[in-house]
Amino acid sequence: MSSDKSKNEETHDNLEKNESEKIDITTDENQAVMDEIYDEILENIPAEESIDDKVKRLEKELKDKDEELIRKAADVDNYRKRLIKESDDKVKYANKSMLETFIPVLDNIEMTLQHITEESPLKQGIELTIKSFKDTLARFGVEEIDSSINSKFDPAIHEALMMDSNPEFENNTVTLSVQKGYCLNGRVIRAAKVKVNKL
Repeated sequence: MSSDKSKNEETHDNLEKNESEKIDITTDENQAVMDEIYDEILENIPAEESIDDKVKRLEKELKDKDEELIRKAADVDNYRKRLIKESDDKVKYANKSMLETFIPVLDNIEMTLQHITEESPLKQGIELTIKSFKDTLARFGVEEIDSSINSKFDPAIHEALMMDSNPEFENNTVTLSVQKGYCLNGRVIRAAKVKVNKL
């Protein structure tokens, strides 16, 4: 009986010893982790700046912010200008499709004039109608493209339908105007169809 009791006491002591060791181990591990965290925090704390260094750093930050503000202001200004240009273009070219439908009517009236004799009483009336028509189109910004004989060929405003090799004309000049072209406020709405001299 006393031997059982002493065995129990021994087991109890062993358990207490094991628990104590576990606590010590846990405490040691916790301490190691805490030391590691503390070292990491110390590493991340910036070294004490001198006043000169601090002034330089703040000046650089201020300069960077100023440059960023200037860039943003320029972006806003460019965006504003683009909106104004788009708005102006909408106003300038709002009548484009309507005016394009009038141009073939003018073509037909001019073609009629070509088939009327000089003695015809209609000739003067048709000429006045054409002039009035062109004046009205001009008020809306429509201008006729120069496609007169011997004028310089320009692919931006002319469309070459045929080629010619006539030595009487200079190279790259118009030898025949097939159909008149027109611009609306400086933008081509119909290119002039021409015959071009190529030597």
